[in-house]
Order: sequence, then structure tokens, then C-alpha cells
Amino acid sequence: MNSLWPIVIGGILPALFWGITAIFQKQSATAATGSAIYLIAFGAACALAGLIAALIWRPAPWTAEGLGFAATSGACFAVGTGLISFALFTYGVPVSKLAPIWSCNVLVTLAIGAVFLGEASELDIVKLVAGTLLIISGALLVSSA
Repeated sequence: MNSLWPIVIGGILPALFWGITAIFQKQSATAATGSAIYLIAFGAACALAGLIAALIWRPAPWTAEGLGFAATSGACFAVGTGLISFALFTYGVPVSKLAPIWSCNVLVTLAIGAVFLGEASELDIVKLVAGTLLIISGALLVSSA
């Protein structure tokens, strides 16, 4: 990879926007918006963003298989997001205690990518182990009481 643009566009900017998303999710829960209504509003905003993206970006072909994967991705994201909203709304837990735990999602992605998508050969095991230990220790350190 010769350019940093893929890292900026596909890594840094999403991390920034997802971090901001968590703050607004907490604000929504603080403003007494339950998980169901949050997911409806969140889903509507995602659908609108999809419509705008379809108008701006070049048209891409689609398949039933691709739509199925996208729908499964959306369902998994919705369940996770709904659970976060429920915890924020029902238990009033600080978002700063939950956010470090969310960083562990990369470990799930890495494991699935390595095992099921055959990307294990692209991983440096020493760096993977070190990064995994840092992620888990950071999550435990920040989220502990």
C-alpha cells in the first residue's frame, strides 16, 4: 500500500465518526430516548446516507448474495447498537466505560478474517499478539470500577 488515503478514508475517518456517534448515542439516551426509537432514527439516517451515496458515488452492480451479506451486517450492527443504547438508557452507564470494550470488536473481526476469510497469512503473529494484549488490557483498565 503506497498511499495513506485508504487508511485515512477506511480507518481514521470512520473511527472519528464512530467516536462522535457514541457521544450522540449517549446524549440520546440521556434525553430519554429508548433503544427502539433510537434504532428507528439511526436506521432512517443510515438509509438517507445510503440514498445520498447512491447519487454521489458511481453506480455499482449488486447481487442477491451481496444484499444478503449487507442485510446481515446491518442486523448485527443494529443488535449491537441497540444493546449499547439499552445499557446507556437503562443503566445510565458512562459511555467512557463502554467505549474501550467496544474496541475489542477488532479482535472478533481479526479472528473471523483470519479463520473464515483466509487472511491469516497476511498477519504478523507477534504484532497480532502484542496488539491483542494491549486492546484487552486497555479495555479492562479503563472499564474497571
